[in-house]
Amino acid sequence: MQGFPLMAILYSVISFTWQGLIQHHCLLVILYGSTFFFSNYGPNTTTFMLPSITFSPECRSTLNGISAASGKAGALVGSIMFSPIASKYGDPTVMLLCALTSIFGGIITACCSNEHRTIGT
Repeated sequence: MQGFPLMAILYSVISFTWQGLIQHHCLLVILYGSTFFFSNYGPNTTTFMLPSITFSPECRSTLNGISAASGKAGALVGSIMFSPIASKYGDPTVMLLCALTSIFGGIITACCSNEHRTIGT
């Protein structure tokens, strides 16, 4: 759960300080690279765990596959739309959209999971 808010913070910092960051490439690479660390720290893990604790055993594999396909479709749309949005509105806007997506993903994950729930119950 910690990955989503930290990614949102990092993307927001990149968005709001973009003009200064393009002058300091090392800092931009460190901040942007940190988003990948926190992506794997939380959201990437919950991608695999959330379906296994959310769906009943009878339909778990089917719905897990549908969830995975939905995630791939979302990644495809995001990848396709990245360049046109950056061209039209600028890179800071894309980073802000990434921050908003992280917030939305965190909210959805919080609504669909229970931190105290144990697997199998």
